[in-house]
Amino acid sequence: MEAKRRDTIRYGIDAEIADLLSQLATEKDGRYNDDLLALLKNSRSGKLRVAILDCMSGLEWKGAEAFALGIVEDRDNADADFVLSALSYLAAVKSKEALRFADPLIKENNKKYLPALVRLMGRVGGESEENLLLAWFDGDSTTPALKEEAIKALGEIGSAKASARLCKLVEDGSGGKAARMFACDSLAKIRDESAVPSLVKAANDQDPNVRTQAIEALGAFAKADSKAGGEARAAVKEALRDSYAKARISACKAAAGIPDSLPFLEYKAKSDPEKAVKAEACRSIALLGSSAGAAGENFDFLRARLEDKKEDSALRLICFGLLARYDAESSIPALKGLLVAESAEKDRSFYTSIAREIANAAQAPGIAALARVLASDKEYLIRIAAIEWAKKAKAQDFRADLERLSRDDPSDMIKKRAADALKAF
Repeated sequence: MEAKRRDTIRYGIDAEIADLLSQLATEKDGRYNDDLLALLKNSRSGKLRVAILDCMSGLEWKGAEAFALGIVEDRDNADADFVLSALSYLAAVKSKEALRFADPLIKENNKKYLPALVRLMGRVGGESEENLLLAWFDGDSTTPALKEEAIKALGEIGSAKASARLCKLVEDGSGGKAARMFACDSLAKIRDESAVPSLVKAANDQDPNVRTQAIEALGAFAKADSKAGGEARAAVKEALRDSYAKARISACKAAAGIPDSLPFLEYKAKSDPEKAVKAEACRSIALLGSSAGAAGENFDFLRARLEDKKEDSALRLICFGLLARYDAESSIPALKGLLVAESAEKDRSFYTSIAREIANAAQAPGIAALARVLASDKEYLIRIAAIEWAKKAKAQDFRADLERLSRDDPSDMIKKRAADALKAF
């Protein structure tokens, strides 16, 4: 596969390369960045060059920084979309050197470039950039879009000076919905505890989207050992009753930082009318269970949901993945037993779903025992799932299994995939 992808970059048409870029972005695969940089420098296709830079932005790869700086420097002779892509890339990789373009770009007042410039200032700026962002936030002539970018950038920069202004905006029911939502998010990043009363008020706002964002922001304050932390925790627990499903999902996320929220989350995981809320409650239960000093009852609850065949299969699968990622040491015997039992079922659809879950569990290198069950399966697609997990997790205790598959498996495809996976170690 690696050789084929490199050949696509070297010899493929634009459509083939665009498809590959999409795959690399999804997989967060940066192995081909040097090849892509060479193509970026030599290609004459404007759309393709933008797509390459956008892919590198998503990967936050700094290797194209000098090239992108050159594009912005020579912006008068470059396509505007390409300049914008270069600026966005420089913001994504936090290029401090790119701040030298701030003054000239502001003077040029090119509305197309300013939002990307604001993002750059938020990610790497200092006090002078902070003051400029505050002026944009307060200015009557600032466009709504630029004001929203300034709000987000002030959060990125951690501007304590902006806190009071953002609180006022959050509480303003007549303000723009998007701006109020961005202000909630920025207050969460700034972490000024004086913002909690404003966020609590917004968590009860008439607009469900503002409520949702305010509730999620309160999670940033819930762990604080202070009056503000207590207010935040109380508001998050109350938000678990919200009639709007997305608000309850945000409350579940925020509750992952509140140890005594476990009974609330268990109720949500069992009884909420929305499957997405149940799933988020289970994720938060796992996060609480993995925190220092947590009792094992969190994972006991998840194991019970997994073992209950009357439970929705999608939720059972989520519980399987959470136990594998966050409680592998204690849960592996039970997970292995369930996996073996499901492999023997006439209907193997749930077993196949588990195999896909294992294949994607890159952050769970301790589940080699589960991958071995898959590696010995009669179906080659299931064995491929084991190989994919090993390739992503780079689990050294699975090396011997890969060597066996590369040498003895009856499928030539499996042999090749196993051999390729060994190269990734």
